Amino acid sequence: MDNRTSKINVENVKAGMILGQNIYDNNGNILLSKGIKIRDSYLKKIKDLGIDEILIVNEENDDSYSNHCKTMYHDNSHKKIIFEKTRREAKDFIEKTMKKIYFDNNIDVERLKNIVSNILDNLLSNDEVIISLENLRKVDDYTFEHSVNVCILSLVIGISLGYSYDELLDLGIGAILHDIGKMMVPKEILNKPGPLTAEEYDIVKKHTIYGYEIIKKNSLISEIAAQVVLSHHERPDGCGYPQGKSLDDIHCYSKIVAIADVYDALTSNRTYKSKVDAYEALEYIRTMAGSQFDKEIVKEFIKCIGIYPVGSIVRLNTNEVGLVVDINKFKPNKPIVRILIGNDGRKVTDYIEVDINKNPDVAITSLIHEYKL
Repeated sequence: MDNRTSKINVENVKAGMILGQNIYDNNGNILLSKGIKIRDSYLKKIKDLGIDEILIVNEENDDSYSNHCKTMYHDNSHKKIIFEKTRREAKDFIEKTMKKIYFDNNIDVERLKNIVSNILDNLLSNDEVIISLENLRKVDDYTFEHSVNVCILSLVIGISLGYSYDELLDLGIGAILHDIGKMMVPKEILNKPGPLTAEEYDIVKKHTIYGYEIIKKNSLISEIAAQVVLSHHERPDGCGYPQGKSLDDIHCYSKIVAIADVYDALTSNRTYKSKVDAYEALEYIRTMAGSQFDKEIVKEFIKCIGIYPVGSIVRLNTNEVGLVVDINKFKPNKPIVRILIGNDGRKVTDYIEVDINKNPDVAITSLIHEYKL
């Protein structure tokens, strides 16, 4: 607390006052951001959480501090809202496209390029947009959500690798269409709730060829994007499909999409399996670097996502438990952690965020796979 704010009992707070602190729910998610004007409905929520006192901006500092807070918080929130709108539009477009592809191989390429361009523009203007991948996903919408997520993850890697805008556009188009051939695979096989037989798996593997053939009927889509659709299941050790290519024969875009594809698949709920923690998915990809995935691209991916991805629950050497809320791309083992459980084992109500990179005495000692908050 500084001289711009005062701690006030909630019973004395009135609508129109400016909130001087973030208000979190029991899971550490921000409910109300500092800098907003309080409404009666907000007050009720604060009381329901059992909070007795909050920080309020002093009247003489209303304008300057409110504007400062809006710059810090509102703008970032606005970016994320725009990005969620872009994701929904992309998901709706790919769903409509894939559902009609069985009857009509024509793709609205102009609209497709606009969709991917919008995703790319959002990513380039917001370094923290990767956080929004942690939203809830519907199992029955998996194919369409997955296509968009793979596009986003692939572009994040491409941006990190320094690709040009045009290169990123080709990468994004190939990524968002990578599974388009699955629409030609019988649904009873695609959505089978148990292991596939060898014959069924052979049918599923043909989706890469089906997809490539569909893309080739749309002349405005580049051959590079088409190759992503065809080759995203090729592997450096030569054990992938459909052509059994080895490391040097696989286009780098296909190598990128291969990693994004597996990561999103592992961290999503499916009809036949539950998702794994992001940390476990990253560990799997890391251990498969060299055989299943390109080593250098895996390094770049881990740098982008972080050793402890956003949303991970970790224990610190202070015996506190916290939620990873941001990553450090240059020091992935030193993220920003929001403290949820104090070193006395009790839930905290006034959350603080610790930047481990700026606190050399603080370190993560373990990842907590299951924790009741």
